[in-house]
Amino acid sequence: MGDLASRDVVSRAMTMEIREGRGVGPNKDHIYLHLDHLPAETLAERLPGISETAKIFAGVDVTKEPAPVLPTIHYNMGGIPTDWKTQVIRSSENTFVPGLLAAGEAGSASVHGANRLGANSLLDLVVFGRQAADTTAEFVKPNSPPVDIPKNAGEASLARLDSLRNSKGPIPTAELRLELQKAMQTYAPVYRNSADLKTGVVEVAKVCASFKDVGITDRTMIWNTDLIETLQLDNLLNQAMQTIVAAENRKESRGAHAQEDFPDRDDVEWMKHTLTYLTDPKVEDAKVKLDYRAVIDQPMDDEMFHVPPMKRVY
Repeated sequence: MGDLASRDVVSRAMTMEIREGRGVGPNKDHIYLHLDHLPAETLAERLPGISETAKIFAGVDVTKEPAPVLPTIHYNMGGIPTDWKTQVIRSSENTFVPGLLAAGEAGSASVHGANRLGANSLLDLVVFGRQAADTTAEFVKPNSPPVDIPKNAGEASLARLDSLRNSKGPIPTAELRLELQKAMQTYAPVYRNSADLKTGVVEVAKVCASFKDVGITDRTMIWNTDLIETLQLDNLLNQAMQTIVAAENRKESRGAHAQEDFPDRDDVEWMKHTLTYLTDPKVEDAKVKLDYRAVIDQPMDDEMFHVPPMKRVY
């Protein structure tokens, strides 16, 4: 069973069906995935994950009925900026954060561009995961003296966790998470336009600001899913705000960023990575700061030739 088109193309086709009024459900906001034409044995053998997910989250037996589906995020093609040694880069000047490495989906070593090829996520993890180990071995020698760290290291993170664990605001985590989901799917979907993105920056900022009014009911420290989901929402808000601000700022289409008002790629102005920063550790108080980083488009040796960017066609 192979993909007939890349994931972003399939997602856009799904989105167009919904946008043109052919969605299903009470709000006509999703479509159906039919798998019931396949033998039950094939589904159990080849697609057990999809079958189980549909059963758990939608109560659907895919051998007998369609599953409701909706395009959503699959992979972050950006990430924490690093060099090829997986050392985290602090700014566009390529200064490093001492001792901090990132690899896999978390890292961005400027190898994927704006549209990662299928299976390259595993390749990314294997190659740069190994490199992270080599870099660690390079910098940390046997019997090295301990590194001096600030006496209060980690206290801010623990204080944030404790603050959320004891939060008593009127907004449940699930309610705020749904607001974020709807805002991102409405204003920064797989097809984007300038007006929606501009509105979305404002709306997502409102959701982020509302995080100060979040409240949880479980104060325990054992298997506290309420707390875990709130910490996860903190991360989601962090990423969503930076994603939509960066998307609104980029006046072109490139890879999975399909901007209807700027349908073509602009290599003169936008052949560069966007770097985003929050101005405050607390997302509810933060703004997004933008910077840029040059794309590494030349090989480091003569074993591989340069591959220039080109238009993707079918």
